[in-house]
Order: sequence, then C-alpha cells, then structure tokens
Amino acid sequence: MSESTSIFSRLKSTGRFTDELRRLIEDSYDVCQLCGAYLSEGISAFAGYNANEQPLYVGPCCTEHLTELASPIYWWWEADKRCHPGTRLWRYMDFAKFMSMLEHGILYFARADMLGDPFEGAAGIVDRKPKWDEFYRNFFYTSVLTAPSSILPKEEADRQAQQLFEDFEKIRQRKRLSSFVSCWHSGDGESEALWRLYSPPQTMGVCIQTDVRSLRESWGDNAHIKLGKVQYIDFREKYAGFYDRIFWKRKSLSHEAEVRAVLDLHDPREDMGLHIPVDLNKLLHAVIPSPFAPEWFGVLVSSVLKRYGIETKLVASELLLQPFF
Repeated sequence: MSESTSIFSRLKSTGRFTDELRRLIEDSYDVCQLCGAYLSEGISAFAGYNANEQPLYVGPCCTEHLTELASPIYWWWEADKRCHPGTRLWRYMDFAKFMSMLEHGILYFARADMLGDPFEGAAGIVDRKPKWDEFYRNFFYTSVLTAPSSILPKEEADRQAQQLFEDFEKIRQRKRLSSFVSCWHSGDGESEALWRLYSPPQTMGVCIQTDVRSLRESWGDNAHIKLGKVQYIDFREKYAGFYDRIFWKRKSLSHEAEVRAVLDLHDPREDMGLHIPVDLNKLLHAVIPSPFAPEWFGVLVSSVLKRYGIETKLVASELLLQPFF
C-alpha cells in the first residue's frame, strides 16, 4: 500500500484550513515542510495538523506526522507564486487615496474588471479560444463517459458534457466580478516609471514601502486573502492557468514585477472595490513623498502621519539623489 493510499485509510479530509495553514501551503508549494524533499509533478502534498494542532504541509514521505488531514493538495495545478517573506514591496498612489487609507485604516482592493487591463482574469486571446473550447469539451465528454457505473448513450453523454462546459464558462466569466485585488511592485528600489505612471509631475502622491511578511501580518486572520507573484506569459503561445488566472498577465507588463493580494468572494459583487481593515503600523515600513512634488508636500505628509498616530518614518525619494561628474 502506498503512503498516499495509507493516509486516506487512516484519515478523512476535514476541509479545515486556518490562516496559518493557508500561508504554509502558499510558501511550500512543491516542498515537504518537514524533511525538505521535493515533490515531483503528479505527487500530491497533504495539508493538515499534528497532535499539537500545528499546521503541516508534507509529502507522502512524512504523512505519519499528520493527525488531522485538511485536504490533499495537487500543487502542480497552480503556478509557483511563492514570495520570500522579506521581498520588498512598493505601492504608488495619489494623496487622496493615501489619506483614505489613513482615515479608515484600510487597504483598497479593486474588483478585477476595474483594474484597467482588459486581460485581467483572461484565459487567453480570442484567436486561440476554439482550441481551448475543444480541449474542455473533450475533457467533460470523457469525464461523463468514464464516471463510475456510467453507461450512457452518446446523445445523453453529449448533452451532459455540453451542460458541464456551459456551467464551466459561466464560472470563468463570474470570476472577474468576484475577485478583488491589491497590486504591489516588488523590487529592491523605487521605480521611476511607476512614479511617472501613478504620481506624474504636477500631482501629489506617495509611495508606501513594506515587505511580504508585513503585508500578510497587516490584515491579521483574514485567511481568504491569497498573496503571490504575478506570472507573465505570451498569450499568443500559452493559456493562463485555470485555477489561478487572476495571477496571470501579459508578458508586455512584466516590468511591473507585480505581487498581488487577491480576495475571492466566489459570488459576483456590485462593489467596484472593497476596503480591507489593516494595521498600518505593521504594514508601513516607509512613506516616500513624490520626488516631483514641491518641498512643502513632504512637510504635509509628515504632519499627517503624526496626526493619525502612524510611527512610520518619512523617507526622501531615491530619485532626488544628486550625481557628480
């Protein structure tokens, strides 16, 4: 009996996921947490808890340590979106959005279809949709025919497969209206291109700087928020992942080096965005006034931080450094 089979004979999946366990799954991907063994594609991992209620993410090699199985994890169904906890993150915004964040103690998550990119949540380009449709129609048809104890005439199998395909299409379409996103730039320093995009000359804006660990800690026990690196692909050659399409974007946007937090509510919402409560003192490592703003603007930002009891330091932009020749 294989290790995978033996754990199912010993434990039934409870479906219980704590915030700690979800984060462990995000960070582990294809590695057994206990022994460090790499899992080859097709070998599932197992998420759950030990006798002391500590979360575990293990391969078949270490399942004996599990006393509760939350679920098997088919990790290769999604792209590797892992972010090192120390990865530095930057978010550029105008002063009005910054004030709203301070006033309400929130991070704004925009609905996916309001982010301004027509490819948000897209599976691919329209020219390649027939190939996509053919694949999934065949997939559902085969699934119907090979279901246990299934003996169906071809016409009924076709009908059921078509119904599954249509339901599948509706779910894909709804995702853009149920997914809410907070976008961050990852990198070791500021981006002049992003300054010019989100806070161009003659406007007042700031950049807030944090890291992956602090961003996660800032929203506390909101276990439904996923954090991961965006995957950049050429849609002329590939399709986005099925289970995590909200983390896939066009290769032409790869300069953004985006890490995004995603809250999927599963059901479409009319809200154009959501305000998620966060601990700003945990979140904010530094606040940087726009290098294009006048000097008095930095004084104003400093005063505002003090007024709201934010202990974060104010830092001058790297773009203000002077060269010598």
